[in-house]
Amino acid sequence: MRIRKVRLIGFRNYEEAIVGFRPGLNILIGNNGQGKTNLLESVYFLSTTKSHRRASDEEMMMNGKEYFQLDCITENDDGSSRFSAVIHKKGKTFCVRGEPVKKMSDYVGKLNAVIFSPLDMGMFDSSPTDRRRFLDIELGKMSKIYITFLNQYSNLLKNRNIALKKEVPDRVLIDAISEQMVGPQTEIIRQRYHFIQQLNRTVSEYYRKLSGTGGKITLAYESMVAYHADDSILRGLIQNRIANTLERDLITRMTNTGIQREDMEFFLDGHPVKAYASQGQKRMIVIALKLSLVNLIKERTGEYPVLLLDDVLSELDESRRNALIELLPEGVQTIITATEKEAIDPRLWNKAKIIKIEKGSAAEWMNSTTSN
Repeated sequence: MRIRKVRLIGFRNYEEAIVGFRPGLNILIGNNGQGKTNLLESVYFLSTTKSHRRASDEEMMMNGKEYFQLDCITENDDGSSRFSAVIHKKGKTFCVRGEPVKKMSDYVGKLNAVIFSPLDMGMFDSSPTDRRRFLDIELGKMSKIYITFLNQYSNLLKNRNIALKKEVPDRVLIDAISEQMVGPQTEIIRQRYHFIQQLNRTVSEYYRKLSGTGGKITLAYESMVAYHADDSILRGLIQNRIANTLERDLITRMTNTGIQREDMEFFLDGHPVKAYASQGQKRMIVIALKLSLVNLIKERTGEYPVLLLDDVLSELDESRRNALIELLPEGVQTIITATEKEAIDPRLWNKAKIIKIEKGSAAEWMNSTTSN
């Protein structure tokens, strides 16, 4: 998939702007605070219906505005599509080819974008919630079934917690809800497990090529139960775990086990990354993870996502910047932000479309390619 152009109205510091992109490499140049990250955020929002900065809808509205609107024209081998979002203080509407979607599972993933942001550096040290969010967003973009089961489980979890908080909890009702939770959790655990195993196939190779050193990266899935390939056995393990924690749930008046408590751990040569790796190594691991994700999305869906790289070059030396550019698959449309022209390898100037971002406006750099 490739983005032809994006239109922003009332989004962050963009009152109104139309930005065109070429199929390959695009570089956004501008000083800090001019709107480079905001532009990437708009694309990511159209992909996931969420901000990668965890911003609320109102926070993304330009000051004094009652709404914001985003439109995006994409193209692939099957033709072109239009994605749009209108977000106002009373609701939101997402459309594909001008038709409003009724369920987010019918929208998320149709425009697939993967982002690297400096905020990702907190992935290792933050709470498990952030790592589960990564799993849920990325799996949700590739699997409607995953979104469906995740939504089902979230509603059941809410109802179970309400039942647990009653002055006299209804054990029959709680048991009934618990049994309904087993199916969604079985599917979610299965998908999370295979997703992590698939990332493990390539993440070390990307890390070694980026860092120029050895090292094995391993992602470990910390599930509520030991994974088993047989769904009937996995269901039994989940049922036993729920039954064994029921008394604790009744005491604490909340659900203490489930996929909402799971986590993912990163290891470098068998050592926990959060305690063992340097900041430079952590950056290489995150970039390697995102490149592995790009590769996996292509494998699963048949087409590459759009790759958004925010402020990735400033913290890399020349050899690692070159290694990153060399690792970008030829078919991937990439949008990179940079504050200075000097941060860009001169060899890229004839290959990339350079876009100058200044005070919420965008203009093509005269020296860049005019290919679109």
